[in-house]
Amino acid sequence: MARRTGRGKQQRKRAGTGETAAISDRRSGGAPTLHGGRPRWDWILAVFLLLFLFVIYNSNFRTIGWDDTLPARLLPFTMLLNHSLHLDQWVQPLLARGRSADQLYFVHESHGHWMSSYPIILPLLVTPLYVLPAWWLSRQSPPLYPYTGYFVLIADTMEKLSASLIAAISGAALFLAFRKIASRSVSLMMTLIYGLASNTWAISSQALWRQGLTELTFVFLLWALFRAPDSPRAYLGAGLALSAAAANKPLEGVLIVAFLIYFVARRQWKNSLLFLAPPVVLGSLVLAFNLHLFSRVVGGYGMPEFFGKGLTHLSFWSHLGAGLAGSMISPSRGLLIYTPWVAFAFWGATKLWKEKCPGWSRTLIVALVVIWVLQVDGEIWWGGWGFGPRYFTDLMPFFAWFLVPVWASIRARLALRVAFAAVVGISLWVQVVGNYYYPAGDWDGRPVNVMFAPQRCWDWSDTQIMRSWKAGPAPPTLLNLWEKVLE
Repeated sequence: MARRTGRGKQQRKRAGTGETAAISDRRSGGAPTLHGGRPRWDWILAVFLLLFLFVIYNSNFRTIGWDDTLPARLLPFTMLLNHSLHLDQWVQPLLARGRSADQLYFVHESHGHWMSSYPIILPLLVTPLYVLPAWWLSRQSPPLYPYTGYFVLIADTMEKLSASLIAAISGAALFLAFRKIASRSVSLMMTLIYGLASNTWAISSQALWRQGLTELTFVFLLWALFRAPDSPRAYLGAGLALSAAAANKPLEGVLIVAFLIYFVARRQWKNSLLFLAPPVVLGSLVLAFNLHLFSRVVGGYGMPEFFGKGLTHLSFWSHLGAGLAGSMISPSRGLLIYTPWVAFAFWGATKLWKEKCPGWSRTLIVALVVIWVLQVDGEIWWGGWGFGPRYFTDLMPFFAWFLVPVWASIRARLALRVAFAAVVGISLWVQVVGNYYYPAGDWDGRPVNVMFAPQRCWDWSDTQIMRSWKAGPAPPTLLNLWEKVLE
C-alpha cells in the first residue's frame, strides 16, 4: 500500500508540472494520464476552434483600435502598391490639418521620410493576406487608393480580419500545445478561457496591436518547450518563437537572455546553439534595419516625451509601486479586475515554482516578473487608450498554462469549482463589454484624457467597464459602411 501511495504522489507531481503527463478528465477520477502525440481528432478540433474563434472575434463587425495600429494597418498596402516602407502620404495630410509632429507618436522621421515608430515584423507577416485586395485596388479607375473613403473601409476591414485570424490561430495552436501535457477536455477548456475570457478577445483580435503577434509567438514557445525533452529541433523552434517576439516587442528579449542562461547553466551546449541561432540571425537583420534608418538599436520605437509629462517628479520606487498596484487591482486597468481567473494562474505558477518541474518553469516565471516590472516602470503602466490591462495581454498564453497544474485541485473541491466558474464568468462578461460596448461612453477621453490623468484608473465611481456597459452597445461600423457601399 505504501508503495502504491508513493507512486500516486509521484504521478500527481508529474501531472501538475505539465512536462510529460496530463491532467485527465472526470472519467479517470482526476488521476494523471500520459498522452503520446496528437491524434487526428485533435487537429480536427483545432481547426474547429480556429473557425469558431474567428467568427466570434468578428461578430461585432467593427475594429477597436487607435493610432497605435495605424502603421500596421497601412504598411501592407504601402509595400504592395508603392513598394516602400514610408508613410509620408498618410502623415503629411495630418500635419497639414494642424497636428504637430510630437503628437504623431506612431511615426518617426528618418532620411526625409516618415517611418513607423513600431517594429515592422507584424505588417510584414500579414502582407500576404493583402495581396488580393491590393491587386484589386491597383486595377480600379479612377483610383481608390489612397485617399478615398472606400479604401479606408477596405483597410479597416483587412486590419480586423488579419488581427482576428492571428488571434484565432493562437487559440488553435495553444490547444495543440496543451495536448502534449493535458487531456482533450482540459486543453479545450483552457483554450476557451484564453480565447474568450481574456483580452485576447478585446485587444488582440480587434485590431493589429502588437499583442496579438506576441501571444502567437508565446504559444509556439510553449509548444516547443513541451516538446523539448523529446526533440532537439524544439530548441530551434523556441529560439525562433522568442526571436520573433523580441523583433515585435524588444522587451521580450528578456526571455531570450533568461532561457539562454538556463541552457548554458545546465551545460546543454548543443541545445544552446540551436536556441540561439534564430535570435542571432533575425536579431542581426532587425539591428541592421534599426541602425540604418534610425541610428538607434531599438529603431524608432519609444514613448513620446509629452506622454511622460507629469511623471518625471515621481521617484523610481513610487512610480514602480504605482504601476504594480495599478496594473493589478485598479478598477479601470487592473488585471485581476478584468480577468480575475488569473488569481488561480498565480496559484499554478507558485506550484510550478515549488516543484521545479519542468526545469525551465522557474526561469520562465522569473523572466515574466522582470518583464512585468520593466513594463510598468519603464512605460505608461495604464497603457494609454485601450480596454483594460493591454500590456498583460501578451502573457495570456502563460497564464492559461499556469491553470493546468492546479486544475485537479480546483475540480476536487466544490468551493473552488464554484469560485473558478464565477471568476471565469465575470471575465467573459467583461470581454463582452469590451467587444460589443467599448468605446461607447468615451471613458478614455472624458472628462479628462487618461493619458494626462492616470489617477482616473483608480476611480471606482466611474470605471471603464461600467461606463461602457451603461452607454449601450457600440454600432457595428464596418457592417453599416459595407451595407451602404453595396446598396
